[in-house]
Amino acid sequence: MKSLLRLDPFRAMRTWDPFNDLRTMQSEMDRLFNRFLGTERAWEGEHVGLWLPLLESYTKEGKLFIKAELPGIDAKDLDLSITERELVIKGERKAEKDEKEKDYTCKEISYGSFERRFLLPEGVKVEELKAKFTNGILEITVPVPAVTKAKKIEIETKEPKQIAAEVKKAA
Repeated sequence: MKSLLRLDPFRAMRTWDPFNDLRTMQSEMDRLFNRFLGTERAWEGEHVGLWLPLLESYTKEGKLFIKAELPGIDAKDLDLSITERELVIKGERKAEKDEKEKDYTCKEISYGSFERRFLLPEGVKVEELKAKFTNGILEITVPVPAVTKAKKIEIETKEPKQIAAEVKKAA
């Protein structure tokens, strides 16, 4: 005899999936880490008010380039400092004064202070660091020392017969 199943267009009768809870937990952990690291976008999840500018870095022609996206920030609200090998970028994106009087239908832009730290390579010439701020992009350049290429070291090997002969000779 065949079993009859009712058509369930709203999927109220679902089969139990033992891995569904694990997938949900993994998704929640991913969101938690993304919030902590500042990589979550406002449109990806719940807006928590944390904002960190995005960075990119690369080396070209003997210089290290670091770029930070800082839209809506005035250059006077930025602070750039170096402590030993750590570059620190601090700033604040200020909200408009009449913000409370507006009737928002959507609010995804984060405001407030931020701080980003970037570890510079060893031997970098900190005194030659230059920074410029154009169209909301902070670009930092600093000369870096040339990386010495790895030297291949030959490994001496002996055949087992040679080792046995040397042992007999020494005895």
